[in-house]
Order: sequence, then structure tokens, then C-alpha cells
Amino acid sequence: MKKLAEKARPEQWDFQRLEFKKQNEYYPILKNFLNYTFLRLQEQDKIRYSDDGSRACLNTGLQTPEGKDVFATFYRNGQAEQKQQPDWTLFGYFDAYSDKVRDFEPLPDIATFTDDPADLIYDHRYDFEVQYEHIINDNEDRLPDVLQGNPQLARNAIEGAIAQLRARLRRNYKLAVPHWYNGKVQLLLPLSITDDQSADVALVVERDAGRRKYMVRTVLTMEMAYIDARIICAPDKEWLNP
Repeated sequence: MKKLAEKARPEQWDFQRLEFKKQNEYYPILKNFLNYTFLRLQEQDKIRYSDDGSRACLNTGLQTPEGKDVFATFYRNGQAEQKQQPDWTLFGYFDAYSDKVRDFEPLPDIATFTDDPADLIYDHRYDFEVQYEHIINDNEDRLPDVLQGNPQLARNAIEGAIAQLRARLRRNYKLAVPHWYNGKVQLLLPLSITDDQSADVALVVERDAGRRKYMVRTVLTMEMAYIDARIICAPDKEWLNP
């Protein structure tokens, strides 16, 4: 992880807020990003192999400070089964001009997550349908402490916060941040419950184009929200800042 972080354009791959940090865990955001990028590239058949099948190359989706794509290359372990090792071993990270990726030209493309731009942008004309029970009962531990153990207070507070949020979104649709979950693009919205100046949790909404509604499924902590959002792109730090 460290080598890739140093190769790519500087970005925040570790959590800065103390409540999100875990001992002896480094580059957790980058690790999650790579895992999901790899799975998506597999789904889209965008991993390139050498003619003899002994090497592989994928586009990490990251770029160098000079704007060159960064590729990860691997070699196949010939005795993986006997030695109980992974089938593939990382060889290194290289930019598009490196001789190490010449055998994979045309070079593999980046992972993509939707063909419909409407999935990525909030539409204020859509109504909300909120699953309060799931948010309050099943994910109570993600809510501010003051709301835990008091479902009626929690519902009233969330209803009020959602009303204020929708008013904000009419003036700034860019508050909505796309993220990738369970094979779909959803939007993350900042829900300010205890403080109007900062978000307590991220509201997760999924577009239902047929019914012209956003289905509000659940809420995420700021840690969970940033990790999920970074799979698609580096989110704006206006409210989602780990």
C-alpha cells in the first residue's frame, strides 16, 4: 500500500479523526478502494493478461502527480497450490510510460460504475421514502448517543433533519456524494442532527426512477461513508471528511 500511495497523486488514505483510527492499521481507505476496484475490474473483464497467461495488469484508477495512469502488474505463482500461496503475486506499480507495461498494450481501462449520469447527481424533484424502522432499530448504534434508546425522539430528530437537508439540497445538489454498494450506485447525503454546521451521519438514498423517489435505506457513520464514497472518486471535503 505504501508504494502505491507514494506513486500516486497525494491523497488522504489514512483517517485523520482519532475516533476512526485503529492501531497498526495503515492506508485503510486505499486498501478498501483497491479491493473493490479489483472486484469491479473482474466483473467488467478489464484485467489484461500476457500472451502466455503468466502475467497480469490492471488499471488502479489512480494517477501520478503528472497525470499518468498507474497500473498494477502481477505474476502467476507456478507452485501456488503446493506452497499454499496466492495464485498471483504483485510485481509492482508502474505508470503508462514504463517498459514494464509494454506487453499489455493496449493498456487496460479503469473500472466504471454506471452508464447513467443521473445516478451520480441528486434530483430535487424526487420525493423521499424513508425506512425509519431500519435506521432507528437496526442501526441505532450509528446514531448520535443522545438518540440511542429513545426511538420516538430519534424519529422526530431525523424527520426534522431530513426536512432541513432537502432544503439545503435544493440550493446545492453537489452535497450528494455517489458511492458504490452491492453492485449499485447510491447517494450519500449529510444528515445534521445535533449540530447544523456538521453532519452526524450520512443518509443513504437509492434512486427509483420509475416511482420518481429516493428510497432512504439506512445511515452510515462518517468513516463508513468516506470509505464507500472513495471507491468511485475522491469526495469533496465540504462535509465528508474523515
